[in-house]
Amino acid sequence: MTFEFSAAHPVLVAVGTRPEAIKLAPVIAALARRGAPTFLLSTGQHHEMLAQALAALGLEPDRDLAVMRPDQSLAALSASLLTAADALLAEVEPSWVVVQGDTTTVAMVALAAFYRGLRVAHVEAGLRTGDRRDPFPEEMNRTLLGHLADLHLAPTPKAREHLLAQGVDPAAVHVVGNTVIDALFAMRERVRDRSLADFGLGFDLPPGRRLVLVTLHRRESFGAGLRAVCRGLRRLAEEMAGEVEIVYPVHLNPNVREAAGEVLAGVPGVRLVEPLDYAAFVTLLTSATLVVTDSGGVQEEAAALGIPLLVTRRTSERPEALDAGVAELVGTDPDRLATTARRLLTDPALYAERAVPTDAFGDGRAGERIAELLLG
Repeated sequence: MTFEFSAAHPVLVAVGTRPEAIKLAPVIAALARRGAPTFLLSTGQHHEMLAQALAALGLEPDRDLAVMRPDQSLAALSASLLTAADALLAEVEPSWVVVQGDTTTVAMVALAAFYRGLRVAHVEAGLRTGDRRDPFPEEMNRTLLGHLADLHLAPTPKAREHLLAQGVDPAAVHVVGNTVIDALFAMRERVRDRSLADFGLGFDLPPGRRLVLVTLHRRESFGAGLRAVCRGLRRLAEEMAGEVEIVYPVHLNPNVREAAGEVLAGVPGVRLVEPLDYAAFVTLLTSATLVVTDSGGVQEEAAALGIPLLVTRRTSERPEALDAGVAELVGTDPDRLATTARRLLTDPALYAERAVPTDAFGDGRAGERIAELLLG
């Protein structure tokens, strides 16, 4: 089933989380510049943080499925998403269904589209760790997308190689760069002359202190792993008291907030703050000396800016940042995290060697390339 582009058959763009909104905003903008009708679907998988991101980007959903429930299991979320997405797709009859990344939203919306014979375009296709439970459930979701999608929009040549190894038709795979770089570069220009205090965070960096930005939220680290990472951050704050300021915008997931509060609340030199809108986050990121993260998007953003980062995971589907030397895997061991961070922050030569921007994730024009492929 193939539809012509028209108001009756728009390009449906599905988002469920904050990173998906950020990474698909450049695609929506590029489609709008070409006059292509779009339908923005919000699943509400991360409702509050998604709404915050959409507002900062000037986007308003055409429909919100509002699927999240407290303490919902992955199975329950998947069932709700699949059923609600199927009904919505039957109503809208889009010409394309565009999804990004590897969340449950992505997998279930794409599966519903596949069931209805609709064309699926997968943005950020081909990322793999090779371990189907790390990250969980993202690795399995994106592997599934390798079979469901009709158009695979790979961010890097390595991602393309993963898809070809999976048996995907080479003609369906296009290396376009990562749209997060489009979004980052655009927002960096918007906030270039702004300071942290402009965003009402209630603080600015104390004079002489270097900023360590932290983002942690991966499901596979919930429990002991996340608490171990927090202990490493506490040790770093204690050992470099008066020299660093650790700022951690804490994800709204109760598992994350419990661990962060238990280990880091009240620790001098550590600021636990609420999730930030994208403008505030980019301002914070561009002010950072070091990044500690388990987030895929933040790995790409920090690497593009040349900010050294420590990845608190055993594997990464962004090996380009590791190959460039700007990123290092440290896992969840608290001693390794604190020691590695302290070494980077106290060795100027080592820091300079690592603090080199890489264009491995794109040049800021991925959204344009994707729109051209969708409409061509």
